[in-house]
Amino acid sequence: MSSYEANPTDGLPSRHLSLTDGFEYYLSASHADYERVLENGMVVLDTNAVLNLYRYTDEARTDLFSVLRRLGDRLWVPHQVAVEFWRNRESAASDLDFFGDAVIDELRDVHGQIERSLRTWANRVALKQEQLSGILEGLQPAFEGVFVKVQNIAGERSGGRSRNTFEDPVLLELQETLADRVGYPMEDEEYEKAIAEGLRRVDERIPPGYKDKKKSDVDAAGDYLVWAQTIKEAKLRRCEVLIITGDVKEDWWRRESGETKGPRLELAKEFHSAVGARVYMLRPPRFLELAREVLNVSVANESIDDASRVEHAIGERIYAASSVLASLRQDILRYVQSEPRLPLNDESIDIFGDFPAVAALFHGDSLVYLDFGRPIGRMLRRWRRKISGRKNICPEEVSFVVARLSENQMEDRHLLHSVIAEDLPAWHSNGFGNHDPGRLRAHAALPANHFDALYPIDLSCKMVGLAGADTVGKLLGLLRTELPYRVHVDLRLASEVADLPIEKSDLDGTVDSALRVLAAALPERWQITVMPGLITIGQSLKEVPGAQLVLRSQS
Repeated sequence: MSSYEANPTDGLPSRHLSLTDGFEYYLSASHADYERVLENGMVVLDTNAVLNLYRYTDEARTDLFSVLRRLGDRLWVPHQVAVEFWRNRESAASDLDFFGDAVIDELRDVHGQIERSLRTWANRVALKQEQLSGILEGLQPAFEGVFVKVQNIAGERSGGRSRNTFEDPVLLELQETLADRVGYPMEDEEYEKAIAEGLRRVDERIPPGYKDKKKSDVDAAGDYLVWAQTIKEAKLRRCEVLIITGDVKEDWWRRESGETKGPRLELAKEFHSAVGARVYMLRPPRFLELAREVLNVSVANESIDDASRVEHAIGERIYAASSVLASLRQDILRYVQSEPRLPLNDESIDIFGDFPAVAALFHGDSLVYLDFGRPIGRMLRRWRRKISGRKNICPEEVSFVVARLSENQMEDRHLLHSVIAEDLPAWHSNGFGNHDPGRLRAHAALPANHFDALYPIDLSCKMVGLAGADTVGKLLGLLRTELPYRVHVDLRLASEVADLPIEKSDLDGTVDSALRVLAAALPERWQITVMPGLITIGQSLKEVPGAQLVLRSQS
């Protein structure tokens, strides 16, 4: 028959796609979806969902633990969440003290305002001093009584959990509930790649985690580590995932008309592509509400309200703290911008003794770094030493200003970190402050704006102790102690080669010549890798992205 008479279905697949095939991540989660994932999927707790257990009432905490236990093996916590939990546990456990102190501070302000109003009124009506004193004397004990009651209630609720892990009821119950339900840490190479990918996403504003750009290298990649570990576990289980999180940042949630509608489309698509299943997200109040219905667990309405209260209180705290931080930051910036700058040399640094302070670094006329510490002189010397071993910059181009801190200010390290982290100067978020470069910079390519990429280590630096180095062990010791940048040596193997002789005649006093002489003396399979920010020496032959120089033994 002619072509126009042919069967229109000839040559076409027997099954066509539906409108949603391949676009599942666009679908809103239904009640049936949540029911299915709670009964058959994997439920993942984010760090803030775990830490909030310290902020709930006893009743709400009991109800949440009942829900978590009912989940059984379906409950899972990424290893990165465990890392962040232990890092922030004491701070979360002391939050009740914070809120108690905050309300007392507010009441003291009210007390002061009332006194000022009464004194103004007394002046206007010519009230006698003894009459005014009689009124004011009644205020003081009333306010002090309220202060004491607030402090007592806060103390009862906090229970000293942050001091003793063996007496912390929240921690003890968490240990039992999460036994065999926490993921393993990544292998070193996998971890390094994940950190690098997390930082790439932060730089390119790819979710999750780009809202953590102001944090240090590893911390900025924390959200991505949680995400990557969750995907890895879901692939092993071949299941859907429900993430319970109190995080409301835009790099996790899809928002429409001001409302959260589930995970970002990019995250939902990535998860579906990697796992072949859907990912859902809930905040703790809604999770408790659904779990009560689906899992048939007793959850009081008051517990759901308390979970909402905690979310609201944390939001209020962040908002209130932001105004305090803005004021303190303006004061610090006004001071460091107006004070005369000192050259970053030993003579200037020796002026400052053992006291806490904020120090500001200037490269030319630009403020590039802010940090606080004690003793401030040691911190300044560490910065000078780091800069002295770099290309494209020298300490003579850098100046500094120091703003002294009170002991009380120094004690509030969380507040100071928040002040420093707001609208970061250029070097603060590019790796300058890392005391130890760690695994990331040992085996990974760096972003173009990273401090080590902008100012790589200088192998032409002179070494003063080379005359006494006649063995591999002595040369390794000099490299590790004398250079103004990090040298990682595989110490487990270094003792095996320590007594090997070196060819001293090839040394010209530079780091470069020392490394080449060392490579020539080392036995087979040893490699020296010069990265932009550090040097690694060990028994590992491999190509390393971003390496400036790779030297291998010729034995």
